Amino acid sequence: MLVGVSPISFRQDIRFACTAAGLRLAYAVSGQGYPLVRAATWSSSVEQDWRTSIFGALLRALAAHCRLYRYDPRGYGLSEGGGAEISLDTLVADLEAVVDDAKLERFALWGSTSASSPTAIAYAVRHPERVSHLVLSAPIARGMLRRPNPKPDEKERFLAFLKLVEHGWGEDNPAFRQVLNAQMFPGATPAQLAELNDLYRVCAAPSHAARMVTATGEMDVSPLLARVACPTLLLHCRRALLIPIEEVRLVASSIPGARFLPLDTNNYHPLEGEPAFARMMEEILAFLPRERHALAGLTRREREVLELLARGLENDDIAAQLEISEKTVRNTVSHVFDKLGVRTRAQAVVAARKAGLGD
Repeated sequence: MLVGVSPISFRQDIRFACTAAGLRLAYAVSGQGYPLVRAATWSSSVEQDWRTSIFGALLRALAAHCRLYRYDPRGYGLSEGGGAEISLDTLVADLEAVVDDAKLERFALWGSTSASSPTAIAYAVRHPERVSHLVLSAPIARGMLRRPNPKPDEKERFLAFLKLVEHGWGEDNPAFRQVLNAQMFPGATPAQLAELNDLYRVCAAPSHAARMVTATGEMDVSPLLARVACPTLLLHCRRALLIPIEEVRLVASSIPGARFLPLDTNNYHPLEGEPAFARMMEEILAFLPRERHALAGLTRREREVLELLARGLENDDIAAQLEISEKTVRNTVSHVFDKLGVRTRAQAVVAARKAGLGD
Protein backbone atom coordinates (compact mmCIF):
# COMPACT_ATOMS: atom_id res chain seq x y z
CA MET A 1 0.00 0.00 0.00
CA LEU A 2 1.25 3.46 -0.84
CA VAL A 3 2.14 5.78 1.97
CA GLY A 4 0.74 9.28 1.43
CA VAL A 5 2.81 12.41 1.83
CA SER A 6 1.24 15.43 3.46
CA PRO A 7 1.50 18.89 1.88
CA ILE A 8 3.56 20.00 4.87
CA SER A 9 6.22 17.33 4.31
CA PHE A 10 6.52 17.93 0.55
CA ARG A 11 9.81 19.61 -0.29
CA GLN A 12 11.15 20.85 -3.59
CA ASP A 13 14.17 22.78 -4.84
CA ILE A 14 13.50 25.29 -7.63
CA ARG A 15 16.30 25.88 -10.13
CA PHE A 16 16.73 27.55 -13.49
CA ALA A 17 17.89 26.13 -16.80
CA CYS A 18 18.73 28.18 -19.89
CA THR A 19 17.57 27.36 -23.41
CA ALA A 20 19.74 27.79 -26.49
CA ALA A 21 17.71 30.94 -27.19
CA GLY A 22 18.66 32.36 -23.78
CA LEU A 23 15.34 31.90 -21.94
CA ARG A 24 15.59 31.00 -18.26
CA LEU A 25 13.22 28.18 -17.34
CA ALA A 26 12.22 27.25 -13.80
CA TYR A 27 12.22 23.61 -12.77
CA ALA A 28 11.60 21.87 -9.47
CA VAL A 29 13.21 18.74 -8.01
CA SER A 30 11.60 16.70 -5.25
CA GLY A 31 11.91 13.26 -3.71
CA GLN A 32 14.51 10.54 -4.10
CA GLY A 33 14.76 7.47 -6.28
CA TYR A 34 14.72 6.76 -10.00
CA PRO A 35 14.49 10.04 -11.98
CA LEU A 36 11.07 10.80 -13.48
CA VAL A 37 10.68 13.94 -15.62
CA ARG A 38 7.22 15.40 -16.27
CA ALA A 39 6.86 17.06 -19.67
CA ALA A 40 5.35 20.52 -19.29
CA THR A 41 1.59 21.02 -19.48
CA TRP A 42 -0.67 23.97 -20.27
CA SER A 43 -1.33 24.32 -16.52
CA SER A 44 2.33 24.31 -15.46
CA SER A 45 3.32 26.21 -12.34
CA VAL A 46 5.97 24.48 -10.23
CA GLU A 47 5.39 27.08 -7.53
CA GLN A 48 1.65 26.40 -7.25
CA ASP A 49 0.48 23.11 -8.81
CA TRP A 50 1.61 20.90 -5.92
CA ARG A 51 -0.47 23.02 -3.53
CA THR A 52 -3.74 21.97 -5.20
CA SER A 53 -5.33 18.82 -3.84
CA ILE A 54 -6.03 17.39 -7.32
CA PHE A 55 -2.56 17.70 -8.82
CA GLY A 56 -0.71 17.81 -5.51
CA ALA A 57 -1.88 14.36 -4.39
CA LEU A 58 -0.43 12.77 -7.52
CA LEU A 59 2.82 14.74 -7.39
CA ARG A 60 3.38 13.97 -3.72
CA ALA A 61 2.68 10.27 -4.24
CA LEU A 62 5.24 10.11 -7.06
CA ALA A 63 7.86 12.14 -5.17
CA ALA A 64 7.56 9.67 -2.29
CA HIS A 65 9.04 6.99 -4.57
CA CYS A 66 10.89 8.81 -7.38
CA ARG A 67 13.19 11.75 -7.99
CA LEU A 68 10.57 13.95 -9.64
CA TYR A 69 11.48 16.78 -12.03
CA ARG A 70 8.81 19.30 -13.12
CA TYR A 71 9.29 22.52 -15.06
CA ASP A 72 7.49 25.58 -16.35
CA PRO A 73 7.79 25.90 -20.15
CA ARG A 74 8.54 29.27 -21.70
CA GLY A 75 6.10 31.94 -20.60
CA TYR A 76 4.61 29.87 -17.78
CA GLY A 77 4.97 30.15 -14.03
CA LEU A 78 8.43 31.37 -13.08
CA SER A 79 9.91 30.92 -16.56
CA GLU A 80 10.78 33.65 -19.04
CA GLY A 81 9.31 33.91 -22.52
CA GLY A 82 5.81 35.34 -22.21
CA GLY A 83 5.87 36.45 -25.84
CA ALA A 84 7.94 33.58 -27.20
CA GLU A 85 6.87 31.18 -29.92
CA ILE A 86 5.31 27.91 -28.80
CA SER A 87 5.48 24.86 -31.05
CA LEU A 88 6.35 21.20 -30.73
CA ASP A 89 9.99 22.02 -31.47
CA THR A 90 10.21 24.78 -28.87
CA LEU A 91 8.50 22.63 -26.24
CA VAL A 92 10.98 19.82 -26.91
CA ALA A 93 13.79 22.39 -26.69
CA ASP A 94 12.53 23.47 -23.26
CA LEU A 95 12.55 19.85 -22.08
CA GLU A 96 16.06 19.37 -23.49
CA ALA A 97 17.32 22.43 -21.61
CA VAL A 98 15.93 21.22 -18.28
CA VAL A 99 17.24 17.67 -18.66
CA ASP A 100 20.69 18.95 -19.65
CA ASP A 101 20.83 21.39 -16.74
CA ALA A 102 19.81 18.62 -14.33
CA LYS A 103 22.56 16.42 -15.86
CA LEU A 104 20.28 13.44 -16.33
CA GLU A 105 21.75 10.78 -18.59
CA ARG A 106 18.95 8.23 -18.24
CA PHE A 107 15.46 8.79 -16.87
CA ALA A 108 11.76 7.97 -17.19
CA LEU A 109 9.59 10.52 -19.00
CA TRP A 110 5.98 11.32 -18.13
CA GLY A 111 3.52 12.94 -20.53
CA SER A 112 0.90 13.69 -17.90
CA THR A 113 -1.81 15.24 -20.12
CA SER A 114 -3.02 15.32 -23.71
CA ALA A 115 -1.12 18.58 -24.13
CA SER A 116 2.19 17.18 -22.89
CA SER A 117 2.09 13.70 -24.41
CA PRO A 118 3.19 14.83 -27.93
CA THR A 119 6.22 16.58 -26.38
CA ALA A 120 7.13 13.44 -24.44
CA ILE A 121 6.73 11.23 -27.53
CA ALA A 122 8.84 13.54 -29.71
CA TYR A 123 11.59 13.78 -27.08
CA ALA A 124 11.67 9.99 -26.59
CA VAL A 125 12.14 9.48 -30.35
CA ARG A 126 14.81 12.17 -30.65
CA HIS A 127 16.73 10.96 -27.58
CA PRO A 128 16.22 7.19 -27.28
CA GLU A 129 19.50 6.83 -25.40
CA ARG A 130 18.18 8.95 -22.53
CA VAL A 131 14.56 7.84 -22.04
CA SER A 132 14.39 4.48 -20.26
CA HIS A 133 10.59 4.37 -19.82
CA LEU A 134 7.67 6.43 -21.11
CA VAL A 135 4.42 7.01 -19.22
CA LEU A 136 1.56 8.69 -21.11
CA SER A 137 -1.66 9.86 -19.45
CA ALA A 138 -4.65 10.74 -21.64
CA PRO A 139 -2.36 10.57 -24.68
CA ILE A 140 -2.96 12.07 -28.10
CA ALA A 141 -0.79 12.00 -31.20
CA ARG A 142 -2.68 14.60 -33.24
CA GLY A 143 -4.09 17.90 -32.15
CA MET A 144 -7.65 18.85 -33.02
CA LEU A 145 -6.57 20.79 -36.13
CA ARG A 146 -4.63 17.79 -37.51
CA ARG A 147 -7.15 14.99 -37.08
CA PRO A 148 -8.74 13.61 -40.25
CA ASN A 149 -12.52 13.58 -40.47
CA PRO A 150 -13.32 15.22 -37.13
CA LYS A 151 -16.92 15.29 -35.99
CA PRO A 152 -18.81 18.26 -37.49
CA ASP A 153 -18.80 20.42 -34.39
CA GLU A 154 -15.38 19.47 -32.93
CA LYS A 155 -13.32 22.06 -34.80
CA GLU A 156 -15.85 24.79 -34.03
CA ARG A 157 -15.77 23.92 -30.35
CA PHE A 158 -11.97 23.99 -30.37
CA LEU A 159 -11.87 27.43 -31.98
CA ALA A 160 -14.49 28.68 -29.53
CA PHE A 161 -12.40 27.31 -26.66
CA LEU A 162 -9.37 29.15 -28.04
CA LYS A 163 -11.29 32.45 -28.07
CA LEU A 164 -12.46 31.91 -24.52
CA VAL A 165 -8.86 31.32 -23.41
CA GLU A 166 -7.77 34.55 -25.11
CA HIS A 167 -10.48 36.60 -23.46
CA GLY A 168 -11.35 34.78 -20.25
CA TRP A 169 -8.31 32.94 -18.96
CA GLY A 170 -6.98 35.66 -16.71
CA GLU A 171 -10.27 37.16 -15.54
CA ASP A 172 -11.02 37.39 -11.83
CA ASN A 173 -14.43 35.93 -12.65
CA PRO A 174 -13.78 32.15 -12.84
CA ALA A 175 -16.91 31.28 -14.83
CA PHE A 176 -15.10 30.10 -17.95
CA ARG A 177 -12.41 28.18 -16.10
CA GLN A 178 -15.10 26.65 -13.89
CA VAL A 179 -16.86 25.17 -16.93
CA LEU A 180 -13.60 23.63 -18.18
CA ASN A 181 -12.63 22.26 -14.77
CA ALA A 182 -16.05 20.76 -14.15
CA GLN A 183 -15.75 18.88 -17.44
CA MET A 184 -12.25 17.68 -16.63
CA PHE A 185 -12.97 16.67 -13.04
CA PRO A 186 -16.70 16.05 -12.53
CA GLY A 187 -15.88 14.17 -9.33
CA ALA A 188 -14.09 17.13 -7.72
CA THR A 189 -15.47 19.13 -4.82
CA PRO A 190 -16.24 22.86 -5.19
CA ALA A 191 -13.12 23.63 -3.12
CA GLN A 192 -10.94 21.53 -5.44
CA LEU A 193 -12.37 23.24 -8.52
CA ALA A 194 -11.73 26.64 -6.95
CA GLU A 195 -8.06 25.69 -6.48
CA LEU A 196 -7.77 24.81 -10.16
CA ASN A 197 -9.49 28.06 -11.16
CA ASP A 198 -6.83 30.01 -9.29
CA LEU A 199 -3.98 27.88 -10.64
CA TYR A 200 -4.97 28.35 -14.28
CA ARG A 201 -5.40 32.09 -13.80
CA VAL A 202 -1.83 32.61 -12.56
CA CYS A 203 0.15 30.08 -14.59
CA ALA A 204 0.25 32.12 -17.84
CA ALA A 205 -1.10 35.29 -19.45
CA PRO A 206 -4.23 34.73 -21.58
CA SER A 207 -2.46 35.49 -24.87
CA HIS A 208 0.32 33.05 -24.04
CA ALA A 209 -2.08 30.35 -22.85
CA ALA A 210 -3.83 30.75 -26.20
CA ARG A 211 -0.50 30.14 -27.98
CA MET A 212 -0.18 26.88 -26.06
CA VAL A 213 -3.71 25.82 -27.00
CA THR A 214 -3.04 26.64 -30.66
CA ALA A 215 0.26 24.75 -30.65
CA THR A 216 -1.42 21.72 -29.10
CA GLY A 217 -4.13 21.82 -31.75
CA GLU A 218 -1.53 21.85 -34.53
CA MET A 219 0.74 19.08 -33.23
CA ASP A 220 1.04 15.76 -35.04
CA VAL A 221 3.49 13.13 -33.80
CA SER A 222 1.65 10.17 -35.35
CA PRO A 223 4.57 9.49 -37.78
CA LEU A 224 6.86 9.11 -34.75
CA LEU A 225 4.82 6.55 -32.79
CA ALA A 226 6.34 3.46 -34.40
CA ARG A 227 9.82 4.78 -33.58
CA VAL A 228 9.32 4.90 -29.80
CA ALA A 229 11.91 2.38 -28.62
CA CYS A 230 11.43 2.33 -24.85
CA PRO A 231 8.84 0.48 -22.75
CA THR A 232 5.64 2.55 -22.71
CA LEU A 233 2.68 2.61 -20.34
CA LEU A 234 -0.57 4.28 -21.51
CA LEU A 235 -3.15 5.34 -18.93
CA HIS A 236 -6.72 5.84 -20.13
CA CYS A 237 -9.65 7.01 -18.00
CA ARG A 238 -12.63 5.16 -19.44
CA ARG A 239 -15.42 7.68 -18.78
CA ALA A 240 -13.52 10.97 -19.01
CA LEU A 241 -15.33 13.49 -21.20
CA LEU A 242 -12.37 15.30 -22.77
CA ILE A 243 -10.21 12.35 -23.82
CA PRO A 244 -10.80 11.24 -27.44
CA ILE A 245 -10.72 7.43 -27.41
CA GLU A 246 -9.78 7.37 -31.12
CA GLU A 247 -6.50 9.11 -30.32
CA VAL A 248 -5.78 6.83 -27.38
CA ARG A 249 -6.34 3.79 -29.60
CA LEU A 250 -4.01 5.22 -32.26
CA VAL A 251 -1.20 5.78 -29.76
CA ALA A 252 -1.71 2.40 -28.04
CA SER A 253 -1.74 0.45 -31.31
CA SER A 254 1.18 2.30 -32.93
CA ILE A 255 3.86 2.27 -30.21
CA PRO A 256 5.57 -1.13 -30.32
CA GLY A 257 4.84 -3.20 -27.23
CA ALA A 258 2.94 -0.42 -25.44
CA ARG A 259 0.94 -1.49 -22.40
CA PHE A 260 -2.60 -0.08 -22.25
CA LEU A 261 -4.13 0.42 -18.81
CA PRO A 262 -7.82 1.47 -18.60
CA LEU A 263 -8.84 3.16 -15.36
CA ASP A 264 -12.41 3.26 -14.08
CA THR A 265 -13.07 6.96 -13.48
CA ASN A 266 -14.89 9.83 -15.16
CA ASN A 267 -12.14 12.31 -14.19
CA TYR A 268 -9.29 13.46 -16.42
CA HIS A 269 -7.03 11.53 -14.08
CA PRO A 270 -8.14 9.64 -10.97
CA LEU A 271 -8.62 11.67 -7.81
CA GLU A 272 -7.06 10.67 -4.52
CA GLY A 273 -9.48 8.39 -2.68
CA GLU A 274 -10.80 6.73 -5.85
CA PRO A 275 -9.85 3.05 -6.28
CA ALA A 276 -8.50 4.05 -9.70
CA PHE A 277 -5.97 6.40 -8.05
CA ALA A 278 -4.39 3.58 -6.04
CA ARG A 279 -4.41 1.32 -9.11
CA MET A 280 -2.74 4.01 -11.22
CA MET A 281 0.02 4.60 -8.67
CA GLU A 282 0.68 0.89 -8.20
CA GLU A 283 0.95 0.36 -11.96
CA ILE A 284 3.22 3.36 -12.55
CA LEU A 285 5.60 2.38 -9.75
CA ALA A 286 5.65 -1.25 -10.87
CA PHE A 287 6.36 -0.12 -14.43
CA LEU A 288 9.29 2.14 -13.60
CA PRO A 289 12.75 0.57 -13.18
CA ARG A 290 13.16 -1.44 -10.01
CA GLU A 291 16.37 0.43 -9.19
CA ARG A 292 14.76 2.86 -6.76
CA HIS A 293 17.84 4.52 -5.29
CA ALA A 294 19.11 7.83 -6.64
CA LEU A 295 22.30 6.27 -8.04
CA ALA A 296 20.16 5.42 -11.07
CA GLY A 297 20.28 9.10 -12.04
CA LEU A 298 24.05 9.54 -11.78
CA THR A 299 26.27 9.96 -14.82
CA ARG A 300 29.23 7.63 -15.39
CA ARG A 301 31.66 10.28 -14.08
CA GLU A 302 29.48 10.93 -11.01
CA ARG A 303 29.44 7.21 -10.22
CA GLU A 304 33.24 7.07 -10.54
CA VAL A 305 33.67 9.98 -8.14
CA LEU A 306 31.16 8.53 -5.69
CA GLU A 307 32.94 5.16 -5.79
CA LEU A 308 36.21 6.84 -4.79
CA LEU A 309 34.45 8.91 -2.14
CA ALA A 310 33.09 5.70 -0.68
CA ARG A 311 36.66 4.34 -0.52
CA GLY A 312 37.66 7.31 1.62
CA LEU A 313 39.64 9.32 -0.94
CA GLU A 314 39.88 13.11 -0.69
CA ASN A 315 39.27 15.45 -3.61
CA ASP A 316 42.93 15.80 -4.57
CA ASP A 317 43.38 12.01 -4.61
CA ILE A 318 40.23 11.58 -6.71
CA ALA A 319 41.47 14.22 -9.15
CA ALA A 320 44.82 12.46 -9.51
CA GLN A 321 43.28 9.02 -10.00
CA LEU A 322 40.73 10.16 -12.59
CA GLU A 323 43.15 12.65 -14.21
CA ILE A 324 40.78 15.59 -13.83
CA SER A 325 41.06 18.91 -12.02
CA GLU A 326 40.14 19.37 -8.36
CA LYS A 327 37.58 21.96 -9.46
CA THR A 328 35.89 19.33 -11.63
CA VAL A 329 35.88 16.95 -8.66
CA ARG A 330 34.29 19.60 -6.42
CA ASN A 331 31.60 20.34 -9.00
CA THR A 332 30.92 16.65 -9.53
CA VAL A 333 30.68 16.01 -5.79
CA SER A 334 28.15 18.84 -5.57
CA HIS A 335 26.05 17.26 -8.33
CA VAL A 336 26.25 13.87 -6.59
CA PHE A 337 25.07 15.39 -3.30
CA ASP A 338 22.19 17.03 -5.09
CA LYS A 339 21.03 13.87 -6.86
CA LEU A 340 21.35 11.76 -3.73
CA GLY A 341 19.54 14.36 -1.64
CA VAL A 342 22.37 14.53 0.91
CA ARG A 343 24.43 17.38 2.35
CA THR A 344 27.62 15.79 3.67
CA ARG A 345 30.30 13.40 2.46
CA ALA A 346 29.41 11.01 5.26
CA GLN A 347 25.79 10.83 4.08
CA ALA A 348 26.95 10.28 0.48
CA VAL A 349 29.26 7.48 1.58
CA VAL A 350 26.42 5.76 3.45
CA ALA A 351 24.18 5.93 0.37
CA ALA A 352 27.00 4.65 -1.84
CA ARG A 353 27.80 1.68 0.38
CA LYS A 354 24.13 0.75 0.64
CA ALA A 355 24.18 0.57 -3.16
CA GLY A 356 27.25 -1.66 -3.16
CA LEU A 357 29.94 0.91 -3.96
CA GLY A 358 33.21 1.36 -2.12
CA ASP A 359 33.86 -2.31 -1.34
